[in-house]
Amino acid sequence: MAESTGNFSLAAMERRLAAVPDGPAAVLNTPRWVLWLNVLGSVGVIVGLTPSVLVQFIRPQMWMVYLAQAGTCTAIAGWAPFILRSLWVVLRSVRNWKSEQAAQLDYDVDHFRELTDWLVTFPKSQLVEHRRMTSLWRQQLDTKLGLLSGGFSRLGFLPVAAALFLLLMNQKSLLAIPGWLAMLGAFVVLLYLISTAGALMKIRVDLYDTLLTNAIERKGGGHD
Repeated sequence: MAESTGNFSLAAMERRLAAVPDGPAAVLNTPRWVLWLNVLGSVGVIVGLTPSVLVQFIRPQMWMVYLAQAGTCTAIAGWAPFILRSLWVVLRSVRNWKSEQAAQLDYDVDHFRELTDWLVTFPKSQLVEHRRMTSLWRQQLDTKLGLLSGGFSRLGFLPVAAALFLLLMNQKSLLAIPGWLAMLGAFVVLLYLISTAGALMKIRVDLYDTLLTNAIERKGGGHD
């Protein structure tokens, strides 16, 4: 296979990856509009807990109750579509997981081969250089996420679910939530959003690294 005369870039690889259809497992992907609703719901949790913190410093007022109620309603509206859809996806996947998994793996193999065939058209030195950078990037992400949240991202939706549960359990007296507990709940939600974004970034970098490693192995010890 003739080598490409152009320069390789991760941006070009990302465009190719983005153009690949998701295949049989597309149903497992959370739609973008649901992700934005999740962000809105997380903001709602924070807003709903904020009055419980404010009441520790200023005199309770009716607008605090309205703010807490608005935050709680926003949290429910934001997270309800995700929770309901997730239940439907899980039940569907449990029933058909064998056939769907096999079909997705076959689909991924074909596209993985196509991407690798494209990558090996570039000089090995360029692939090695970019793989070195992706490895460094991944190490930095691991370090930053470790310092920030440790294994927090492995908990998934549980932290937000706990904060939402706190709101729902106290919906009749939202201002009665202890200030320290409200601050902890808001911090947990913020940490969840940051950790989730970092985890998604790491998954993408891992894919870059895997594709580049496979292409370098395909080129073997050949000269540029």
